[in-house]
Amino acid sequence: MTDLILKADGLKKHFQVGGGFMAETKTVRAVDGVSIEVRRGETFAIVGESGCGKSTLARLLMRLLEPTEGAIEFDGRDIAGIRGRDLRELRRDMQFVFQDPFSSLNPRMSVGKLVGEPIETHRPELSRTQRRQEVARLLRTVGLRPEHADRYPHEFSGGQRQRIGIARALASNPRLVIGDEPVSALDVSVQAQVVNLLHDLKSKLDMTLVIIAHDLAVIRHMSDRVAVMYLGQVVESGPTDEIFAAPRHPYTLALLSAIPEPVHGRERTRIALSGETPSPASPPSGCRFHTRCPFAREDCATRVPELRVAANETRVACHYWEEIAATRPKAGLTPAAARSEGAQRRFALYEAATLRQTDRPETASNAGATT
Repeated sequence: MTDLILKADGLKKHFQVGGGFMAETKTVRAVDGVSIEVRRGETFAIVGESGCGKSTLARLLMRLLEPTEGAIEFDGRDIAGIRGRDLRELRRDMQFVFQDPFSSLNPRMSVGKLVGEPIETHRPELSRTQRRQEVARLLRTVGLRPEHADRYPHEFSGGQRQRIGIARALASNPRLVIGDEPVSALDVSVQAQVVNLLHDLKSKLDMTLVIIAHDLAVIRHMSDRVAVMYLGQVVESGPTDEIFAAPRHPYTLALLSAIPEPVHGRERTRIALSGETPSPASPPSGCRFHTRCPFAREDCATRVPELRVAANETRVACHYWEEIAATRPKAGLTPAAARSEGAQRRFALYEAATLRQTDRPETASNAGATT
C-alpha cells in the first residue's frame, strides 16, 4: 500500500461575493471537488493558469482556510475540522513558504528573531543559547551566514529573503512543506538557485514538498508527480515525466505546446485556445474546459467528465482523450536523450554552473545585489 502523508477528497472552497441592497450574492467556486494524494518523501506539484484555484488549494491543505466541503488527511488523521491546540500542533509538522518574500517577512524584526520565533513556539524546551545556535544552523543550511541574524529584511535581496522564509519554515522540523509559487516573485537569474535549494533540502532533511507553480520549467525540474488544475478542478494528474512526455488532456496539451522545442530544427504543433477563462462565479456546465477546447463535442457541454485512470499512473478528466491521442501528433516535450549532443553538453554545463552558484557562500558585498 502506498505510504501517503497528505490526502484531499472532494475538497471545495466557495466564497460568497456581492450582495447588499438590491444586489445578488454570487458564489465563487475557487476549489470545486479536488481529490489528490501526496506520497511521503516526494515533490508534488500543482500547476495551472492564474485564477485556477491552485493557491486557494494550497491554503486549504495548510488549513489557512476553512474548507466548504470535503476531507483533508495528514498522516492518516482528519485535519479538516481541527481547532485550537490541535491546529497549533499541526503547524509544527506542516509549514508554508509564501510567494512574495518582500511582504511575508516582518520588516521590524531581525532575521534572528524571524527564524527564532517558530523555534520558541514549537520547541520551547530549547534554551536561549540553543535557539541562537539553531538559528545559525538554519541560516547556514539555506546558504546564508550566522552573522546575517542581526540584519533586517530590507538589507537583503529577493532571493536571500526567500532563503530566510525557507529557514523560518524549516525551524519547526516539519515533515511537509507547501510552497505557494516560491520563485515566481524572484528574478529569473536567481530562480534556479532557490529551486535547487528546495530540491536539495528535501533530500537532505527527508521532507515532502508540495509546490504550487505556473512555470512548467520549474515543475519539470523538481517534481515527481504533478496535478494540472483548470477552473477549480484537477483535469490531469500523474508522474511528471509521463505528463510532460505524453499529455492526454486537451488543456495540458495546449500548455505544453506553448513551450519552445529544445531540439534545433524540430517544430511543435501549437494548440491555440480560444476565448478567455470563464469566471469561477459562473463556470460552464458539463466539462468546464469545453468553451475553449479545440476538440469539444456537443455532449461535452452537458456531461461532467470524471478523473479516471488512463495509463502509467495518470488520471484524466476528458471524455475523448483516447480518440484525441490517437489522431493528434505527439505533443509532449522532447526528452533529454533526444536532444543533440551539443545541446546536452550545454544543458549539463548550465546545471553544473547553477549548482556551483547555489553552493557558493554569499558575502557581505553581494548581500543586496544578485541573490
